[in-house]
Amino acid sequence: MKNWLQNKPTEITTSESRRRFMQAALAMPLLLALPAQAFAGASIHKLQGGVFINNRQANADSRIRAGSKIVVAHDGELVFSIGHDAFLLKGGTAVELVGGTALSGLRLLTGSVLASLGTRSKPFNLVSSMAIVAVRGGAVYLSAEPHRLYTWTRYGQSELRFGRQRQRVSASHDTAYEIVQDPAGRHGDNMAGMSLNSMQVLDQMDDELRMLESLVGRVPAFDRQP
Repeated sequence: MKNWLQNKPTEITTSESRRRFMQAALAMPLLLALPAQAFAGASIHKLQGGVFINNRQANADSRIRAGSKIVVAHDGELVFSIGHDAFLLKGGTAVELVGGTALSGLRLLTGSVLASLGTRSKPFNLVSSMAIVAVRGGAVYLSAEPHRLYTWTRYGQSELRFGRQRQRVSASHDTAYEIVQDPAGRHGDNMAGMSLNSMQVLDQMDDELRMLESLVGRVPAFDRQP
């Protein structure tokens, strides 16, 4: 693993396009009402390039809490853990964290997130404009575009919810789908015309998953002895 957390973040020059990207991402309304309680045990493990928390450039001591809005610039990357969950946000990603004393969800506004999630009784919801991916534990990757969502379940159980449709996924190996939406207005219902397509896995990220699992004291399912 390379480019591990340094004491000072990389200095960047914020261009007009980047400022517009951040403003558009942070201006989007909250999907859920978020309490003001901080998550216990939130830690930043890697911070590379331009990373902003609540519109302020982040550093190793920045706090991540309920309601935090995180933007990772196109040259950046962020790895953090909260309790038994760990996340990698790639460049060009904007998210909002959802929950109270325990993390219960993440809203993906744009970009890509890889998540290693501990087993739980209530699902963890990864929410995008296209769909909700409800996960009860395991490893999942989401990449969001305006009219397309790619989701990859490396292992664990999840459920894809889009429009009035639901697709259960129980993966002991790679399972990938894309959800594609027709142009708005064609059917008079912006959820109509959505389709779920089985996909080949676009990127293998086992090394990244090993790193995330190690941060929360787990061994990835694909490395466990039978």
